[in-house]
Amino acid sequence: MISLNTVRTLQVTEERARRVYDVAAAGDGGKLMVTRGAGRRVREALGSLLEGLPRGGVLYVDTRGVELMDYSFADEAFGILASRMTGGEYGDRHLVLIEAERDLLENIEASLRQRSLAMIRVEAEGESPGIVGDLPDHLVETLQTIYGTDSITNADLAKKLGLNHTACNNRGTRLAKLGLIHRRKETAAPGGRQYTYEGIA
Repeated sequence: MISLNTVRTLQVTEERARRVYDVAAAGDGGKLMVTRGAGRRVREALGSLLEGLPRGGVLYVDTRGVELMDYSFADEAFGILASRMTGGEYGDRHLVLIEAERDLLENIEASLRQRSLAMIRVEAEGESPGIVGDLPDHLVETLQTIYGTDSITNADLAKKLGLNHTACNNRGTRLAKLGLIHRRKETAAPGGRQYTYEGIA
């Protein structure tokens, strides 16, 4: 059974570049997404689209037209891509899954869990986001708090969570590295710096 932890909807404070990739329409297997070869072609297409987005951009991957997705396809298309994103290959760009049928996400979930990774998932653009994959409870709590605001500074987030600034920053850094939030550095008086966090979906 798929584990999805619901988080609250975010009102984005600034408009970010967004693109949508329809997996069923783009795939060469119709509505059946099977084999590593097909998954590799989709991953390469997604990688090219991510590289073409400006910093902070979001690529929505719409799988709603897919009828079947095997593990080989899911791991090749999404597991490997998520690993590369976490490794920083695509910089400050993000991926969001669009899928209404949770059962279809079972193999994506398995691939992400095996790699200790997670992705944001929505049923449609603008809907409340959830989590697919593996995320520790303390990071789920942090993610929920971030998505419950328009944007929040590390200092304010630390206060809400009852953490010191360093511990809170470590959580924010991990969530940003996983691609689950947008993190930006700002100048703080006098001459210091602070981080601000926002949701991506």
